[in-house]
Amino acid sequence: MMRKHVMAVALAATLSTGIIASVATSVLAAEDQAADTDTSSENQAAIKTAEKDFVKVSSDTQTGMRDVHGARLAIFNGDPEQARTYVDAAVTRMEDAVKDANKYALDIKAPKDDDSYVPFNANLALLNAYEPNTEQAKQIAKAKAHIHKGMKREAVKELKLAEIDVAVTASMVPVKFAKEHVEQAAKLVAEHKYYAANLALKAVDDAVVVETYAIDAVPKTKGQAESS
Repeated sequence: MMRKHVMAVALAATLSTGIIASVATSVLAAEDQAADTDTSSENQAAIKTAEKDFVKVSSDTQTGMRDVHGARLAIFNGDPEQARTYVDAAVTRMEDAVKDANKYALDIKAPKDDDSYVPFNANLALLNAYEPNTEQAKQIAKAKAHIHKGMKREAVKELKLAEIDVAVTASMVPVKFAKEHVEQAAKLVAEHKYYAANLALKAVDDAVVVETYAIDAVPKTKGQAESS
């Protein structure tokens, strides 16, 4: 496999718990994978620290959305007990998601003033495949060193200098809206009104938005914005 294709695969990988650090580490490792075997706990901790400065993905919201989809599929398959199990689980997860929304929600306009868009999935998209020249390889190596130390802004600077054109894409849902509709769906399932329950769950899916940001221009979380 040519190097540019290796880099394309690595950069396009989807992450569920963080964005840039893990993917960038994989990309940079493609440059010297035979020589670099640093998997120490200290190195991994530094990577995790760097991840926290980028898009945070809420595990509660992610699991809640999975339960929403599971409930809809169960309704479609005519399995009311399974639908009840999934929708009840979704209620619990969305309740938890609302409680810690400020920790994850990005500071962007929500459909209601008291609601929050919380990411439940995120990934890096490679916009161009290429084979790096000598100068780019040097900048990539510098970015790798920064990432290993948890110095994410310095790493981003080097990636930009190397002209690695990537963007962060986040899938988000307004969590209070989702919670209200999941609770409504649970009530409807209990009343054996499965068609109406599916419509309530569909409204949650329809409320999902997908936003794309430059890797150094991701909005702050609501909590960060309020404290700044």
